Amino acid sequence: MTKSKEFYQEKLAALYDRAWNDESFSARLDTDAKAAVEEYVGEMPANVDVKVVRDTGNVKYLHIPNPPVEREIPDADLMQARGGTFWNCATVIGDPQLTVIGTSVVPQPTVPNGDF
Repeated sequence: MTKSKEFYQEKLAALYDRAWNDESFSARLDTDAKAAVEEYVGEMPANVDVKVVRDTGNVKYLHIPNPPVEREIPDADLMQARGGTFWNCATVIGDPQLTVIGTSVVPQPTVPNGDF
């Protein structure tokens, strides 16, 4: 089962809170980050490593995710599009004129028999 974005947001918020308020957990993030994070999000693949970087008052870090994977859209997905039913969505953090984090194309939900 794939975990939702909301699941990870909730778990990350709880992890931040514990890191800020529990010195022993915070120290464990520095020594065994993967095990500490797995307590919140579950087991991660063996080939995944976790590194902790802490912002300070004067230093901020920007996380750059992997680039999107370009792939050909399968014919079945194109058939469901029914001509122009794709929405273009952008994730924006901070000032929308300065920071666009990423974009994706999301299919519009299919409406049975064209009824609304």
